Amino acid sequence: SSFAFLFRVFRSFMSGQPPQLRVPLVAQPTQQAMPVGMVPAMGIAGPPPQMTMTAAMLHLAGMDKVEIQEKARLSEVVAQDLLGVGYEAANKYKVLDPRNPHQMVFFAHEKTGFCKRQCQNGCIKDCVGFELDMTYTARGSHEPFLHVKRHSSCTCCCLNRPVLEVTDSTTGQALGSIRNPFRCCNLVFNMRDLNEQDVLVAEGGCCQWGLLCPLPCGPCSEVRFPIRDAQTGAPVAEIQKKVPSCLKFMFASDVDNYKIEFGNVQNPQYKALVMAMALFIDFRYFNVSDEQQQN
Repeated sequence: SSFAFLFRVFRSFMSGQPPQLRVPLVAQPTQQAMPVGMVPAMGIAGPPPQMTMTAAMLHLAGMDKVEIQEKARLSEVVAQDLLGVGYEAANKYKVLDPRNPHQMVFFAHEKTGFCKRQCQNGCIKDCVGFELDMTYTARGSHEPFLHVKRHSSCTCCCLNRPVLEVTDSTTGQALGSIRNPFRCCNLVFNMRDLNEQDVLVAEGGCCQWGLLCPLPCGPCSEVRFPIRDAQTGAPVAEIQKKVPSCLKFMFASDVDNYKIEFGNVQNPQYKALVMAMALFIDFRYFNVSDEQQQN
């Protein structure tokens, strides 16, 4: 009561000590500022916890689709068509944003040695490894982005299946891996996280016209690889292999384009792995020209 309060003040005054008033404190909510470039965890729909976002990852996070265009190698065309010599040049790929097709966002260049490249189309092609470096080239930049590598291994049917390792070139940290398991009459690729757990699965089947009768027109010009969530089985994205044109098909039948619809995949690291998966598909099954198959 007010009388008790005044009595305490009077008693404190007489004793020479300042009164001690009990004032209720209101807790103010605090919010810790998140460092620049750090984002919360969101699984497939977002990046991992406390992941530092580089300029390349930030750009990729805002893209819902990309197109990978394989460049024709003039030296390979001349050696095979004019000289009749089997020669495998280093593969090169441009990664474009369909919303701005005149701007190259990424550029991938094969770094496999000369001798190893010449074995990619022989009888031991399943055993020969390869490696590529991908560079971020948007807005005039030239920054290392990804390093992908498949080690050479003794692969035969279901034994020792090939695995593609994907590493962030800026930080040197592994992003995940892609495995090509053995499936009868089916082209399957499993995308794995750092814990070796399957995250996404792409399947191409075996009954598509683009596999049975590849031509530069109609349904024979494309092969689709629907991508589904490994846990729920729900479709989340798609990779589409496309023959670029009749002219390239005549002179360089092993040159293809890949259209990637990221769909529900919003995590930029997983988007990078899906792009690496498209390159892995090309190296595994579509990197041999008609002339090399005949030889």
